[in-house]
Parts: sequence; structure tokens; C-alpha cells
Amino acid sequence: MAEFIRGGASLPHRDQLNLINGCEDALDSLLPDDFDPFMNEQEDDVTDSSTFTAPPDNSWYHGRLDRYLAEERLSQAGKIGSYLTRESDRKPGSYVLSYLGKTGINHFRITAVCGDFYIGGRQFDSLPDLIAYYTHRSDLLKRERLIYPVPPPEPVNDKKRIVAILPYTKMPDTDELTFQKGDIFFVHNDMGDGWLWVTAHRTGEQGMIFRELVQDLDDNIDPNTVFNWFHPNLTKSEAVDLLVKAGPGSFLVRPSDNSPGDYSLFFHINNQIQRFRIEKRGVRYLMGGRTFECLDAVINRYRKEQIVEGHTLSLPVCRSTSEMDGPIKSKEVQQAEKIYTTLRECREQVGLNKMKGVKMQSYLHKKSDKTKKWKSLYFVLICYDGNAPGSTGDTHLYFYDNPKRTKPKGLVDLSCAYLYLVDDSVFDRPYCFQLVERALPCLATITYLSAGSLEQYQEWISALRTRCVTQISRSPKAQNLRELRCLQLHILDALRLPYKLAPNPYFVISLNQVKVAKTKVKNNGEPFCDEQFTIDDVPPDVLTFTITLYNKGKRSKDTELAELTIDLNTLTNGDETEDWFSLSGMTPIGEWGAIRLRIRYLHDLIMPIDEYSPMLQLLLDPDLEAVKTLSDVCHLDRMPLANSLFRIFRYEQKEADLLRSLNEMEIDKEDETSTLFRGASLTTTIMDLYMKSVCTQFLQVALKDTINKLLESKISCELNPSKMDSPDDACSNAEFLLQILDEVALSIFRSVDWCPRTLRYIFGCLQRAVMNKWPHERLVRTRVVSGFVFLRLLCPALLNPRKFNLITESPSLLASRSLIMVAKCLQNLANLVEFGGKEPYMEVVNPFILKNKERMIVFLDQLSNVPEKPDLDPDKVKGDSGRELATLHHICVSHLKDLQNLSKTQTSLKKLVTVTEMLSKHKQKYLEILRELFFGFVKTLTARINPPLQNFYHLPYTENICLSITNSLDYSGSKSGFPEHERKLRAVKAQIEINATNAHDVSTKLFDNVELSTTEQEISYLTDFLPIKTPDEMIKYTFGKDKQDKFDLELRDNVSRWLANFQGSADKESKRKFAATLLSHWRGRTNQFPKEVGMYYKINSPHEHISVDGATGWLPSKTLPHVLPQHILNGEK
Repeated sequence: MAEFIRGGASLPHRDQLNLINGCEDALDSLLPDDFDPFMNEQEDDVTDSSTFTAPPDNSWYHGRLDRYLAEERLSQAGKIGSYLTRESDRKPGSYVLSYLGKTGINHFRITAVCGDFYIGGRQFDSLPDLIAYYTHRSDLLKRERLIYPVPPPEPVNDKKRIVAILPYTKMPDTDELTFQKGDIFFVHNDMGDGWLWVTAHRTGEQGMIFRELVQDLDDNIDPNTVFNWFHPNLTKSEAVDLLVKAGPGSFLVRPSDNSPGDYSLFFHINNQIQRFRIEKRGVRYLMGGRTFECLDAVINRYRKEQIVEGHTLSLPVCRSTSEMDGPIKSKEVQQAEKIYTTLRECREQVGLNKMKGVKMQSYLHKKSDKTKKWKSLYFVLICYDGNAPGSTGDTHLYFYDNPKRTKPKGLVDLSCAYLYLVDDSVFDRPYCFQLVERALPCLATITYLSAGSLEQYQEWISALRTRCVTQISRSPKAQNLRELRCLQLHILDALRLPYKLAPNPYFVISLNQVKVAKTKVKNNGEPFCDEQFTIDDVPPDVLTFTITLYNKGKRSKDTELAELTIDLNTLTNGDETEDWFSLSGMTPIGEWGAIRLRIRYLHDLIMPIDEYSPMLQLLLDPDLEAVKTLSDVCHLDRMPLANSLFRIFRYEQKEADLLRSLNEMEIDKEDETSTLFRGASLTTTIMDLYMKSVCTQFLQVALKDTINKLLESKISCELNPSKMDSPDDACSNAEFLLQILDEVALSIFRSVDWCPRTLRYIFGCLQRAVMNKWPHERLVRTRVVSGFVFLRLLCPALLNPRKFNLITESPSLLASRSLIMVAKCLQNLANLVEFGGKEPYMEVVNPFILKNKERMIVFLDQLSNVPEKPDLDPDKVKGDSGRELATLHHICVSHLKDLQNLSKTQTSLKKLVTVTEMLSKHKQKYLEILRELFFGFVKTLTARINPPLQNFYHLPYTENICLSITNSLDYSGSKSGFPEHERKLRAVKAQIEINATNAHDVSTKLFDNVELSTTEQEISYLTDFLPIKTPDEMIKYTFGKDKQDKFDLELRDNVSRWLANFQGSADKESKRKFAATLLSHWRGRTNQFPKEVGMYYKINSPHEHISVDGATGWLPSKTLPHVLPQHILNGEK
């Protein structure tokens, strides 16, 4: 019988199946729960299988077995819900769950790492735990669970056991094990370099041991032999004799005679010998209705607790010394000292720094799904060369407690993961992103991560972006091509919201039901103000985005009330759309209101980085003419323009030159000092981005102690009488506020040296520029710097410290008000202005401002006292320049007419226009290459299918695959070019290949019902997939919205009648009759087909006339391609 304390061959491998792996974060139970806006949607992930029972492992474990034999055994079983588990024949040490479901046989990879097992984004301690979970707790596929275990032809016992031949003491703070000579272990993983990951049978502890300290153990030896009270060869009568001789309270354990595989506990009590059965269940032991991890745990429990009323186990009857040595007697150990010397040398070879394939590693914060806390863990990105012998090209993201650990706390399989960026609004902290693993149809596992700085964030995003969800294989010509997807969403207003149901409303923005941004919570009918979100790196599987209305609950969970879903395909690529959109409620109570949105969706192609060299050179030109022109022309694209320019100049270490020139340009345009840098411009936006990215240490030194003191304090700084709990608090609050202000001012004044020197140089340039323009304005040099340092950096950090990574928890209401008061006072000090009559309660702060005015002026002058530009940092910031240059090219294309008009009077702009047009031509050539590759893929796919593509309508529509392929071939209706169709095809191809390893598997999986008649296939398709609710939707869906008004009334009436019957029938047969009737009507009209619905099918479009294997086929452009008559598909007139 196989004993499932087993694992994979090595840490970073995978099997041939597309299944994600994930794990749950460890709980930090001592910390309070953090705020989570979506906690009401989290499901309890109970994977503790001690409450579940799996069938005996000898009824479903088959040892090492190939896919063909596994499918043969499942087919012989013949029952839906049958399953077996096997070790992969292609990759020993990895496991596969083979399952016979409603759609056929599926194979799910189980990744084994250091004794843990991962499947479907969940982590299990053993294979029986995994089987129990998907038998009793969770669906494996939608509405499908494990039901019928398929036993192997004969029992399998492939566990590997070893015994220690020398003792060892572990090194502190490592995953090594301490053990004695004679201890027995179960092997999980060969970690390489002479180390094994094992479970110690005596203690149940897992860890690493050195291979030279152990030897293989005979399969006939029971591992419980390590316990001196276990007698493997003792007869029943001999056991009784020993206990009688030992006296009352004595006990021993021996194998059960009546139930092989189980054990018997003999106990001497009241001059009687009582026996208790200990059942072996998988890796655990059962006795008295309780489950134990090992046999020793059973004995230890009943040494402390009563096994029979008034009695506990007290006196073990041990084997003799000769018996103890006999069963596990090891060979004489030669040269023990040499083994220990080798061990010390190999110890240095173990650890994360010695692992192969490490692409990136650092600490990140991971959000726990249960405690809602952010915990710092060590993450390692491992990518293995797919061309290396025995490697499958795995890409896993492992996370550990610290770099010294060998066993990961969990992993994310990036081959099945999508990267979603997270707006700061979701968690009120910057630099967040999430990895969404999708493997099982009923499960998506989300891992929230947060970087500590902008540079670290950009490095991780760049490293993960190209390794999440593999793209379509391409020829060398196109292998460096990528896609750019960006959604800009501006929520302008909201009307007629159901405030009785949602007194505290807020909106959540989701992509494919994955939440990426949220608005602020509004209270008591407060109107929605402008809130703008930019969602970069929209994953390739995203087809829609959703805006959901929630109500913020004070004590209960947040409530989801209404939503709006917008199809990205309905948006014109790169254009801005502004309109009112109605919300649809979760329940039919009437109107749910509407929101006004401004939307722009950009979907473009990123060419190889070398193609953008001319644009990069033009942008980096010392006079920055191109940048200044874009600043004047591209007002609507200020945010994406600022982000891309900042990142490009940062990567090239020229951000100081950029900001100096932009600041001087802004100063030249201004006539009054009072409005200088007060508005939102390209210059101020880039300055904000730069300060936030480089001033982390400066903010921590200047503000963190003060913020922490306010968070811990029970005293308020509130001075506004209308916001005080009691007027009597005014004096104590004022005293505390002034104390805090003195402390924070002193801390800020002493933090000059912590401000980055490049930023201080930029401040110095600002002071010199304003003094040259306004030489008689004494305070302008002070206020121009304070406007950035305080108005745009220090005070915003005080108002929202989480957003600047200064704290990890949301401040209390008391602390928030105190932070607001401190920021308010500091801003007045920075402006060198006292409080006046409008806020008389604030005048108590004026003495603080007066005594610190001169100190503030000195501080700002010292901060700006760097006259020469600092030397370049030898460590350049890493990032994706190609992506930013592609964004800038798209912005230039959007404003090309304006640039062309300006170039007529400004000859220097002709270079920018020429480069923009040249890149557009190059992009078009790449699109043509991709188009050829796309048709090559279709040709290759269809060439292996019988019937070929011209008989496309004979093929089944399982999973809507054929329809998706047909849609992907329609180029005429889209302005986004090939990438949009490539995205569709990628999703289709993933569906086709999820369980296929060769062309035969692809064709079998895709066209397994080809023997069905056309009508039966079409009826089945209509019954299961037709998304219609009204007659008009039926006509739109079938013939396109442009022709619905010209459609004859007879068919409209028929559709209305059939649709009413269809919606009123719950049974499948009525729906099939409706579909059959509808099809027959369509077939009766095929003689008029080219004339009446030619626009829909676009049969005259040259894009749809292609040749496949010498046969000509007409491809319909939209839905329901199977209603086309055969002569049309064959290209006949």
C-alpha cells in the first residue's frame, strides 16, 4: 500500500499539464485584521482535510503510469466521476490526477514541493488530503467532484524510506533536521547537491538531511520500529506474557493479526490485558474517533489523558538492545569524519543563492487572504530553460519566510497566471499588483503583492509581465513583438443612485471580475467627484470591464447592489468616449441610476526596441524640442504622456535635464508668482512622479516618528469646535498639537541630507530661474520650493501615509483628524502665512508659525543648495523602455494632424512628424507578418482536421471554440489591427490545447463529435450558448444592428413567438425544439441569402476569401457560421 508522505523530484519542476499552483499565506494571528474592501466576497479556503476522509490510497494510487494507460483504466471503469492518481512517467516525482468527467478524460498536474502538494491554486499536506478535499469539499470541474476511485490492478508500494547511519545536529535558523542514528525517514524530494527533503517518522517533522548520513531501508521493515515500545515480530501470547511480567500500567504496540496494516495497543489494567485497535488511514492513524499524525502521537496522548476511566499509559515495555539493532542494523560506517567534512562543504551549496534559474529575488509584501494583513516575505522568480535536458521550461514564483529557508511557504505557477496591476485606491498603498492563477473552471486564486519602492515595483512588473500566460508561438521574425493594452477611465458623475439602499456608495472597477480600482466612499448622498484611473497592462484574456456599485457597511459586510459591464470591443481603439451609462441592479426594484464616464482604451503593438531608436534620440535631444511640443499639444493625454516621459528619462538617467527644462519653460510662461506651479500640468505631474519615486527615505526620516506617535496617541489634535467631542478638550488638544508641530518641524529641518541630491539640484535650478525672472520678489525663491516639498510631498504624505508606504494599517478616525491638522499647520508655515479670521480657532498656532518662519526659509535654501548636477548613479533603474516608447508613438499618432500643422511654421518639428510616420509604416509591416503567421496557424490546424475548413459548419460547437476562431478571422470591422484578433485566438488556442500534447490530441479534443448531423450540432449550440433575451437582440445577434430596421415583420413576429416559448420552458427538449424551428426558417431563406444578409456575412470582403490546402473557403465574419449553405462556403456563386 502506498503511503503518501511523498513529494516531487526537485523544487522547481512541473508536469506537462496546464494547471496552476498556489498556496495560502501563513496567518499572523497576533495582528488585527486590516481593511479589505472585498472581504465579503472571500470564501473560506478550508483545506484542513482532517475533517474529510479520502478512500484508502490503494484504491486510487497507481504509482508511475503514463497517460495512455491511465486513460485506458478510466475508460474501462466507464463511470462519470471516476479518477485515479499517478506519478508522472515523463517527470518522476510529479503527480497527475486523471479524471473521467462529462467532457471526457482530463489530466490535472499536481506539483510536489518539499512535502506539500499544489493543485488548482491550493496547497495540501498530502495526496490523501487533496483527494478528500475534491471528494467532499470542492468541485474539481463545474458541478463535478471525485466520486469513484479506480484501483490499480495490484497494490502499489513505491514509498522510499531511509535510515540514519550517523547522528546529526541541525544548524540554527535553517530547514535542517536533528536526528539520531537509527531514525527512519520518508523521502519527498531530492534537493540536489547531496540533500534530501524528508519527514522523520519518529517526530513527524519535515526538513533537510544529508544523503551520506543515511542508507536505504528494507521495504519489509515497519518504520514504527524506531519506537522502542513497538514489537514488530511479537506474537499475541508473547505480548501478554511480557505485560503480565511488567505489571499494571504497562503497554506495548504490535501489528494487528486480524486487520493487516493496522496495529494493536496492548494495555495491562486491573490484572487484565486489554487491546485497542489503531487503524492506519493513509498517512494518519485513527483511534477513539481521533486522528493522529503518527503512531507516537497516539501513545503520547494517552500517556496524558485517560485511555480507560482512571487509567493512562505509564510503563512502556521496550524491546531488548539486540532487537532494537536488528531490524535496522546499518552497515559499518567507514570514514565518518570524511562524511561530516563533505557535509560542511555541501552546506554552503544549499540555499536560494545557489539555485539555478533564479531571475529575480527580493522581499515583497503579500496580503494574507484571511487576516487581511500585509506580511513581508522573500520572493524568488525561477525560470528553467525549456531546452535543457529534462526541463519543461517552468516559471514559478516561490515565496519564503526568509532567504535562509529551503521550503517555500507557497508558489505561483506563472504559466497559468495573469498579471493585473492594482490602483493605489484599492488598498490605499502604492506599488501593488496581483497575480490571478486560472486552472480549474470553478477556481481563480489571487495573490496580492506590494513592492517597497517604484524601482522595485517596475523591476518586478518587467520580470513578471513576459512570463505570465505564454503567448502564441511565433517565427523568429515576430518573436520580439508584444502588445500594449491600457484602459483610462474617468468617472465624472453619478445620478439617481438608490441612496436608501446605498447611503454610503462607492464603485469598484473590475477586469474579468478581478478588482483593480475603487472610488472613494461617499456619505449621506454626497455627490461623486471626478475620479480618474489608468489601468495599464490589461491582460490578454480580458474582454470586458465592469463597474459595480457597493454600499459600505458600518458593521456588516459591504453590499453589492448594481453594475455596468462594457465590452472593450465596442470601444474605438485609442479614441475617447464620453457618455451616460445606466446601471443594472442585482434585483428588479426599478431604476438603479446612471454614471457618466469618459473612457479610452488603447490596444497597440509594441515593436522590437531597436525600431524606436529614432524616437528615443529625438526625445533625448538636449533642446527637448519634441518634449516641449508634446507638452503643448497633448493636453488630453497628460497622464500617460507624463508617465512614459518620466520613465524613459529615468531609465536613461536624464530626469534632471528633463525637469530643469520643463520647469524653466513653465516659469517663462507665467506672469504672476501667485499661480506658479499651482495648476496640473505636464511639468507638475512629472515632478510629483519623481518626488514620490525617490523620496521614500526622506519621508521616513522626516515624518514617520510623528505619524507613529499620532497613531498610538489617544489625545486628539482637533481644534475645530464642531468636530470636538467636548469643548473642554480645546486646551489639551491645542497643547498636544503644538507639541507635535514642534517635533515634526524639527524632524523636517534636520532631514536635509536625506533628500536625494538630484532633487535638491532641481530645486536649486528652480530658485535661480525664478530669481532671474522676478529679482525683486524676496520670497519667491522660498515659495517655489515649498510648493513642491510641502504642497506636493510632505503634506500629502501626512494626509495619506499608507499611500506613501509610511504605514501598513489605515489610521483611526482620531489619528486621521490629527494628521489633517498637522498637515494644515505645516502648509501655512511653508507658505509663511498665519491663520486669519476665517478660522479663529486656528490662531493658537500662529506663534508656532512666527517663530519658525526664518527656520523654514533657511531649511528650503539648504535643501536647494546643490549648484552642480550630481554624478550619475552606477546602478541604472531597470524598466521596459519599449513599452513607454510605444505609448508615446501612439500619442503622437493621435495628435499627428496637430503636429503636421505646427511643423509648417516650426521646422524643428518635422523630425518628430517624420519619425512618427516612419514608425507607423514599420508597425504596419509587422502587422502583415503577424497576419501571415495567423493564417499559417489556421492552415496548420485545419489541415489536420477532417473535414477541412470549407466544411466548417459541420464541426461541433463545444466550448464555443469554432465560433471564436471564426470571429478571430474578421479584420474588416476592427480598427485595432491584428493584436485584437491575436488576443481572441490566444484564448481559443488555450482552450484547444489545455489537455493536448500533439496535433492529434488537438483535433480529437476540438472535433470529437464530428459524426453528429449538422442539425443536431446546430441545435445543441443554440440551446446551450445563444445569448438572447428579446426579439430585437435575436435580430441584432443574427443579422447585425445596421439591418434590423429593414428586417421583415414576419420574421420579427416569429422570433417573438419562438422566444416566448423558449424563455418559458425550463426543460432542455423545449429549447431544442425552438432551436430546430428557428434553424428551419433560416434554411428556408437561403435562396435570398446573398442579397438580404450579405452585409452581415461580408461574403464579398477580400479578407475572408482564403485558400486552405488548395480548397477555397468563404469565412463568415461574425456569429452562427453554421447557417451558411454549403455552396456559399465552397465559394460558389
